[in-house]
Amino acid sequence: MVVLMILFLIIFLIIFLTLMNNQEIGSGEQNQGNAQDFFLYLVVFFSLAFVAFGEGSILFGFIDKFVTDAESRMFPAFNQGMVKFGIAALIIAGPIFFAISRIITKRISQQKILLESKVRKWLTYLVLFFASATIIGDLITLVVNFLSGDYAASFLLKVFVILLIAGGIFGYYFWDMRRTEISSPINKISAYVAIAVVIVTFISGFFIIDSPAVSRQKNIDQQVVNDLQSVDNSIQNYFSETGKLPQKLEDLGSTKFSIEIQNVKAVEYKVESVDEYSLCADFMRSSLDDVQSQNDPYLKSWKHDEGNFCFKRVALKKTDVPQPAVK
Repeated sequence: MVVLMILFLIIFLIIFLTLMNNQEIGSGEQNQGNAQDFFLYLVVFFSLAFVAFGEGSILFGFIDKFVTDAESRMFPAFNQGMVKFGIAALIIAGPIFFAISRIITKRISQQKILLESKVRKWLTYLVLFFASATIIGDLITLVVNFLSGDYAASFLLKVFVILLIAGGIFGYYFWDMRRTEISSPINKISAYVAIAVVIVTFISGFFIIDSPAVSRQKNIDQQVVNDLQSVDNSIQNYFSETGKLPQKLEDLGSTKFSIEIQNVKAVEYKVESVDEYSLCADFMRSSLDDVQSQNDPYLKSWKHDEGNFCFKRVALKKTDVPQPAVK
């Protein structure tokens, strides 16, 4: 995303310099006005890209959470991180886009920006190109996912979202390039509709993500799980080499299986039998109902309840571990 934005900016600058070399931009007040117009269009289209991406991320999040068939996927389709990025993009880029768009509309009505301005036309047609490229590229990606087994309803809804966002942007600016009247009611109607859509999408996004407090608790619990997995790997390696379990975790400290974690004191280790042991720790939240992988038994084996929770583990010798077939 960042790379595309940088490319977007570079292309804009190339066009601006080309216009200067072609003496589109004069001197004095005209030069200052055209430079200001270029800046306004640059900012409005740059923020528009983030608004469009944010809208798509949130709407795709709803589709992945409530429509996508989770049973047919190795990894969860719904990604809270993308929805959170979408919300952040709308918070920052949304007001900037609408404010600068208002300034541009006002300057056009005051004829400080002419409808035939080459700066306006070049940059707007460039946006039309990116909107067209987005529609083509995203639709190709969705068709590939559909052919790979993606759920039909999810596929159709995502196609609709892409056509709605990118198609709306393309349609409005294509009309804007062809209009001859300085002021039109279509501008106000389009602005009100766009603002309403952004506000509704923005508010709706909060209903499918965790609050900052919950996210922090989950991050802390995940770090505890990571520590437990590190301890478990060391114990498994120790047992595989020696044929016995360590009596306590401190026994691993003087071997090559020493544990390199900061919170090892928070892990409770219990020997249950010759090859069975338990690893216990305190957790702030339950992960039993969290939608992670539906088909990965390794991830499922580390789901936990709230409070003190123990994982029952079985150590394996080298001969018990499945070995890859020799070709």
